[in-house]
Amino acid sequence: MAVKRKSGLTPTVFLKQAGPGRSIRVYRDKEVAYLQGSPAKAVFYIQSGMVKLTVASNRGRKKKAVLAVLQAGDFFGEGCLGSERRRMSTATSIGPSTITRVEKAVFRGELDRDPEFAAMFTEYLLSEIARLKADLADHFFNFSERRLARILLTHRGFTQTSKTGSSLLHLSQTTLAEMVGTTRGRVSRFMNEFRGKGYIRYNGGLEIDSERLTAFLEG
Repeated sequence: MAVKRKSGLTPTVFLKQAGPGRSIRVYRDKEVAYLQGSPAKAVFYIQSGMVKLTVASNRGRKKKAVLAVLQAGDFFGEGCLGSERRRMSTATSIGPSTITRVEKAVFRGELDRDPEFAAMFTEYLLSEIARLKADLADHFFNFSERRLARILLTHRGFTQTSKTGSSLLHLSQTTLAEMVGTTRGRVSRFMNEFRGKGYIRYNGGLEIDSERLTAFLEG
């Protein structure tokens, strides 16, 4: 017997409409949604655009690393649903982004009321765990050049299709360097090498030849 929905809204409609405990805002490029160390009181959902999660070290020489670059359909700030009381990272918009903010109590209530919403969110969390494990293994076993190649491939969801059918990636070399864990200068050198080998092209944007780049990663 099917479980009757109690909220009356599909998960997508719930996340894309304002309502009690839910607000929608358009963030500017480089605008911060929340800062590392700030109170964790809500979950965020990206309707459009991209968001970068970064973490900074407070010990000795301050360093910053990119934990993830998220796109439309992704959540962030979900740690507040567990034991997180303070934000463990800073969330910053890359370009203009339309983002829904859902208060923690409202989000928890929807998880309890709606099995479809709970199943959708569980599937998302499982996919994020798999991505984090792959990223961690990549940092342990691959050199910077190969990590960059993998990022270019795995983040094709952040691209737009050009007139030739290729993918145009809209991430700066600074952001790519933070994701790889190296300097912008090294990323620039790697990108020039990739272009010389035909893995990428510049044509009004960055075009990625996924077949050649995959062949490079496969050795």
